[in-house]
Amino acid sequence: MHQWRWRIVRNGKGFTFIEALFQLVIFSLLAQVIFIFYLLIQQWHDTIVAEEQIKWEIFIHDLQQYLLDAEDIYIMNNSLYIIDSSTKTIKINKITDVIRLQINDQGYVPLLIGIRHAEFSLSNNIVTIKVEFLNGIVKERALLVQYHK
Repeated sequence: MHQWRWRIVRNGKGFTFIEALFQLVIFSLLAQVIFIFYLLIQQWHDTIVAEEQIKWEIFIHDLQQYLLDAEDIYIMNNSLYIIDSSTKTIKINKITDVIRLQINDQGYVPLLIGIRHAEFSLSNNIVTIKVEFLNGIVKERALLVQYHK
């Protein structure tokens, strides 16, 4: 066994201390790059989630404004219909990946974009909206409706 060690050292095979330090430095640099890349991906994810949250809150605010003047509300074919005091019929439904608004069967205004699934339900004076975004985020909100008569 003593002769075997002597051959490894004499033939120059194996790692020297400087080679081991050099590999350690390279490994630590790669680890830092991977860590920075992970933090960047996490920041992108947080930004996407924040954007979806902002879109959702704006949509809810707009919907609440339409519900303020409601005289009647009903749901048909997963579309929300709001009849306001000026006898306008407001229809809110999902077509493809967009929740859109139509007033008196004319025109379409996109309210929320990037939707996989949307569900409207009505129970007593509470309208519930459940939305799944394309990235898998699910949002749900229940809104109290005070009928204007």
